[in-house]
Amino acid sequence: MSVVRASAVAGNREEKLAELRKRLAALPDRHRPARSPSAPVEQPVEGLDQGVLPVHPELARLLPGGGLPRGSVAEISGAASLAVSLVATASRSGARVALCGLTGFGMAAALEQGADPERIALIEGPLADPVSVASVLLDGADVVLCGLGGLAVPPSRGRAVAARARSKGGVLLVTGGRWEGASLHLGARVQGYAGLGARPGRGRVRGIDLLFSARGRGCLNPYRGVVEEPRAAVAR
Repeated sequence: MSVVRASAVAGNREEKLAELRKRLAALPDRHRPARSPSAPVEQPVEGLDQGVLPVHPELARLLPGGGLPRGSVAEISGAASLAVSLVATASRSGARVALCGLTGFGMAAALEQGADPERIALIEGPLADPVSVASVLLDGADVVLCGLGGLAVPPSRGRAVAARARSKGGVLLVTGGRWEGASLHLGARVQGYAGLGARPGRGRVRGIDLLFSARGRGCLNPYRGVVEEPRAAVAR
């Protein structure tokens, strides 16, 4: 596992900018999926270089264009599996992903879903101003997942960061707070688990049955689908 990790950035704004850009530069070139010498040549992922970024197929059913619109801000809530799925699908498709302000993100679960650790930058440690850090990360990442830590981002500030996302063609995902004026609101709720045996409480969990929801222009009705997320055997 080679996720690019770094502690919280200290220093003035110029130093923060320089350091964060240096970390993003350590990631592979955007839109160029990494592969091992023995792996088959992959075809370009539809939408990666266009107006949307890929998402889990079941969530894609809800979204106009079948993915996350570039240049947008999306507020996500509900089951943590939603954020994990978004990170896994984006990095697996060749997008560069940056995580900041998060606690307890399920990196192991993301890797089980096929996330490419070479394309994920993780800014560790508490952040006094996660919004500023996320804004800088939009300079070099296709997707930025930012934990707001309970903050409510006012419309004036939200518009400024949203404008930056549009100019850079990135997607900002925010969770753990409120973002006034977000163009998308994505949610997921656990409905059950797939793969358990006949005896209650025994067997191997092979998937999580989620109810996805999306609000925003052009979004469809909530859709229920199974997200594959292998886990260790569980027993009562």
